[in-house]
Amino acid sequence: METTIKMLKSISKLYEQEKKVEERKRTEGDFFNVFNIIGLRTEEVRLHSAFIADLLNPQGSHGLSYRFLQAFLEIIETSDGYINYCRCEQNDIVERVIGPVNDFETEGGRIDIIIEDGNHAIIIENKIYAGDQRNQMLRYNNYAKKEFPNGYKLVYLTLDGHDPDVCSLGNADYEYKTISYEKEIVEWLEKCYSISDGKPSVQSVIKQYCDLIKQITNIDMDSKYRKDLMSIMLAPENLIAVGEMLQLNEEWLGEVLDLYIWKPLEVYAKQRNMLFGKECRYGKEGGAWMYKKEWKHYGLFIWTDRKYDWNDMYIGVSWYEEPNKRNNIYKKDYQKLNCLSENPCDGWPYGFEYLHNNFRNWGYNNTAEIVQGEVLNYIKKKFDEMIAEIDELQLRMP
Repeated sequence: METTIKMLKSISKLYEQEKKVEERKRTEGDFFNVFNIIGLRTEEVRLHSAFIADLLNPQGSHGLSYRFLQAFLEIIETSDGYINYCRCEQNDIVERVIGPVNDFETEGGRIDIIIEDGNHAIIIENKIYAGDQRNQMLRYNNYAKKEFPNGYKLVYLTLDGHDPDVCSLGNADYEYKTISYEKEIVEWLEKCYSISDGKPSVQSVIKQYCDLIKQITNIDMDSKYRKDLMSIMLAPENLIAVGEMLQLNEEWLGEVLDLYIWKPLEVYAKQRNMLFGKECRYGKEGGAWMYKKEWKHYGLFIWTDRKYDWNDMYIGVSWYEEPNKRNNIYKKDYQKLNCLSENPCDGWPYGFEYLHNNFRNWGYNNTAEIVQGEVLNYIKKKFDEMIAEIDELQLRMP
């Protein structure tokens, strides 16, 4: 126990030193980022797909022809010349519509990014936070087989490089490559930065975008701080203590959420004369809800389909006696609340919204925001907006 306490004191001291470094960087403008300022940080289509596609496009506004595409092919281990750079003249390389989704969900949809020369294609499915759609990768593979029989590369791009969900792959066997923002995209952007030497405007924007990716993937921690922190954790006298602490990671996160999210939310519900519920039993799902007595079976939810790591948290209106109850709001009565970004669906008749930026995924990377009450205040503010709008519109909550 004495060893653990000593180690934690060393880490706390190191953390305080790093916070001073961060404050100095903030004062000097090192955190200035145009993409954050204009609110595009996690916009998959409007920022990430559009920006990556323009760099990959030999006809792109960067004025460096095929050089960035050439570097990308190297990153994904595809031979130079696989794509004929001179024939990449398509305008619809972002969000290409490949037809309506058919009844069997084996054809149709929108491809995030496609670079092709008429014979070969690089097709990129880009996922920042959005979940997989049913047979999504299968539909894109079927399209590519038909349109590019000479060859194509199907690429699945995510923050951390994980595989597509089985529901997206469908019941078929085909090749695809997974890449991540935190590794391959950062490596590629750094190559692009070097390639654009002599074009200061292009280079500046690439650097800002690369910095943004490092922020989103939490790899922007100062390298000296990382090294010093790892040095403390790897000290022989601390190894056993670190191992014991890591065994408690899930329990630790559960206690943090209980102290700084669930219990304060219950207090907030009582202050608003509402009832509170918390449920983590239904498979992968978990979260909490609050409701007025007169609402009967419906409530305001903070929820996730990934209870195992408390990622992809979202907020909305649903029913709270699942699985015993069914949706009693008919489709004709579905209506998206103005304070929510996503359209209604069967589980969420008045829409829903993923928590933004650092609040969406709960864990080690945003412990400070959780403990300091930023996440809680965000949820409470959103609940306040939802309640006001439900009351104003007199929406049914049967």
